Amino acid sequence: MSEIKGKVLKHDQQTRMMHWVHLVCFIILGLTGIAFYWDINIISNIFGGPANASLVHRWTGVLFLTGPTIYILLNFERFSRFIDTISNFTKNDIAWLKTMGGYVPFIKVEHAPPQDKYNAGQKILGGLIIIGCLLIILTGFPMWLWRHTLPAVFLSACYNIHFWTAIIMILLVGGHFFLAAIHPKSRVEFASMMMDGYVDAEITAHHNESWFNELQKVE
Repeated sequence: MSEIKGKVLKHDQQTRMMHWVHLVCFIILGLTGIAFYWDINIISNIFGGPANASLVHRWTGVLFLTGPTIYILLNFERFSRFIDTISNFTKNDIAWLKTMGGYVPFIKVEHAPPQDKYNAGQKILGGLIIIGCLLIILTGFPMWLWRHTLPAVFLSACYNIHFWTAIIMILLVGGHFFLAAIHPKSRVEFASMMMDGYVDAEITAHHNESWFNELQKVE
């Protein structure tokens, strides 16, 4: 591949800001939730004790919901394109999944199939994150606002769904962080999403070839 100079804007300022807000909220919710479930006072005390940690958990949940909601309302077209992208699986995406894009050490790939703005793995992750967030929100608020009026069986189901969805989400976000910030093949993603929004054009042309080619057509 010939050298391609310059940078490509992958994530605009509002998207990066929303990502930061959601990440910080997720970390706080994860810490306070773990403190409740396993009764870890060391974590609860960071937030001023169990009672305060409970308040922090609940009101952070409000921000966890309102942040993305405001972003979607202000950027509905952009969000719609994102949903279209992650829900559109092509033959190249299936081929990418068969080799995991060369990210797995024991599977060697000379050149992964051309990918869109998000590769097949990121598409799946995006879908799972959205589903997980919805489940956490839809079970969390009834546990808080209507816990004295809803049937005990329903509340118990909400609790179990809320807890296990949160555990799965923590694992997913942990894997996402490793790939985006640590893995040598993809760690440029962290700076793109969390800092300036740009990725080197040469890297984009290699990892997101289909999207890069579409950008070239627009230009």
